[in-house]
Amino acid sequence: MIIKKTAFGNDQEAFIENRFKNKTNIIFSNDNNRGKTLVIQGLMHSIGYDSIFPSGFNYKSYFFYSNIIINEISYEFLRKGNSIILLENDNLNVFNSISEFKYYFDKYIYTLPKIEKDGELKPVDLTLFYELFFLGQDKRNSSNLIIKGRNNKQDFKNMIFAMQNVLISSTNKYDIEELKEQKKSIDLKIKTEKRKITILKKNPEIASFISSTANNIDFKNTSKRLSELHKSIADLQKQRNREENRKIKLENLIIELNSLNRSLNEGKVKCSDCGSTKIIFANQEFEFEVSNSYVRQNILKSIQESISMKKEIVQEFNSEINKEQSQIQKLLKTSTPDVKNYILFQDEIVDSKDIDKIVSELQKQLEEVQKKINNNESKIVSNKDLQKLIIENIISEMMRYYKIIDKDGLLDFDDLFTKSGETYSGSEEQEYYFCKILALNKVLNIEFPIIIDSFREGELSSTKENIMIEEYIKLDKQVILTSTLKDEEYDSAKYLKLENVNVIDYSSFADSQILQDNYVDSFNQILEKFGIKE
Repeated sequence: MIIKKTAFGNDQEAFIENRFKNKTNIIFSNDNNRGKTLVIQGLMHSIGYDSIFPSGFNYKSYFFYSNIIINEISYEFLRKGNSIILLENDNLNVFNSISEFKYYFDKYIYTLPKIEKDGELKPVDLTLFYELFFLGQDKRNSSNLIIKGRNNKQDFKNMIFAMQNVLISSTNKYDIEELKEQKKSIDLKIKTEKRKITILKKNPEIASFISSTANNIDFKNTSKRLSELHKSIADLQKQRNREENRKIKLENLIIELNSLNRSLNEGKVKCSDCGSTKIIFANQEFEFEVSNSYVRQNILKSIQESISMKKEIVQEFNSEINKEQSQIQKLLKTSTPDVKNYILFQDEIVDSKDIDKIVSELQKQLEEVQKKINNNESKIVSNKDLQKLIIENIISEMMRYYKIIDKDGLLDFDDLFTKSGETYSGSEEQEYYFCKILALNKVLNIEFPIIIDSFREGELSSTKENIMIEEYIKLDKQVILTSTLKDEEYDSAKYLKLENVNVIDYSSFADSQILQDNYVDSFNQILEKFGIKE
């Protein structure tokens, strides 16, 4: 991945940065608030990162653009809000959410690591993935992720394991997650039974008919399992129907656009108020001039791709529903008539006399489940050992880098993250992140640029800073850093003296005025490539 260009703006003000090179780049200024953070966060925002913009900057009012080479293919990204447009080889793809964009990114641009979430292996969120090589200026926290969202630091480690082909789960004798769910379910039942005094008889005849089976805990387990399956199917059907409705809307949209295409060719469509022949198609964030045949055809291609993705998602939901329905059929097939009667009339049962017996039986089952969990965990020790070895390799590499920049330093890394509530301060924080990011780059062979906003924050000494820059240069890959110089450093042309470094000076920008009207025409030309009407 090589970053060629980034920009952000609207029809009133904009900024474009196209001076990046495939080497170590340093964006600097002689004071704060010159726009360095806006450029870096805007770049990452354009490709799906949940950016932290400076307070007072209304990012929702702007478009964010980037031109990036990935695996020798040129991609252009344009984002506004949570909508992203991708331009590749004159083909446009429109994504109405970051989730849709992630799905496409993983399938067609760059395969993302898969980690276990909600009981399934799923591609990692883009914000989590980018944290492997990107460090923003704000909300740094050495004890956790910078942006957590729905992720945690164990997800970060699991992502690393996945990149090293050591998944967090493996083939085991028992399904560990199902066992844990069973244990949780039995614990809950024991608590419920202990609290229970009696159940009033609503229908004595029914209660009498099934009293012989009322205290059989297997029946209760079957009933609970059926209830869980029905709830799961209902949830899956809701999600499937939602995706199916979206697919139908997209199919209807294609019909409308094709109809519009015929009408335009016949010269019959124009505005009755102003007489204009320009027709606009709008999604949540973007407006496209679809009277332009090139734009219209690319919008159609993008919608067709979205329909294909929706079909795949619907098929996946149907598959999951079929699995759950098969489980129901299997349970009912193996159940006796008494079991079915119990399930049907279980709310009518009075079982207060045998509560102790039921609790005793449940506790026996709980012990059996716990034994299986213990035995099962012993079967994934080798997997845990490999994971431990990977972390140890990264920490060893972190210590190697640390001794390069501070051979007499006292820091001792024992994990990728510090303990909760414990964090580094001053220059130690920057040293920690430097060592961590470069160690991850080395061990995981990351193919993305290293991007660090405010790379020498915390009163880092000039000696350590120079060593860090030397190490970045040695990587022989694209690195993008930002820095604010003191007056004496700026006057001495500190960075201009460096070899093999591309320096970009933002000092001429006024305080908080990086967005300027003289970039608007060029920025509008970028928007026009996407068929955007501002």
